[in-house]
Amino acid sequence: MLGHIYATDTIWLSVMSGYSFDEIIKSGKQLRENIKGKSIEEMEMMFLNLSEQFKAFFDHQDNLDQLVFCAHPNFGQLETNLFELIQHVVNHGTYHRGNITAMLRQMGYPGVMTDYVAYLYAMKVSNS
Repeated sequence: MLGHIYATDTIWLSVMSGYSFDEIIKSGKQLRENIKGKSIEEMEMMFLNLSEQFKAFFDHQDNLDQLVFCAHPNFGQLETNLFELIQHVVNHGTYHRGNITAMLRQMGYPGVMTDYVAYLYAMKVSNS
């Protein structure tokens, strides 16, 4: 599930960055191969690196309403704005973090808070 979230976030960053469908498909296949067998610690480092890539991308955006065009093999062409794709990435990650939490609980581990507000409180404490 972590690999899926990582690959999907990476693919959507490529879409938002204007890469072509062919480039995204090619890099997506390679990405999925590279993720296989990664440890939790390796995945954590990959996510930290990806968050830096997202930060660099957003640092160069001055219009979140700008149009983005993307193609999907099953859904066809989409014209939307950058903000809506960002919202999709956030919602997708939230959904699957909930899946992971449910899986952990089913395995007997205690659940963890995945609400965004919990993140905000944690960030406030770490910055104090």
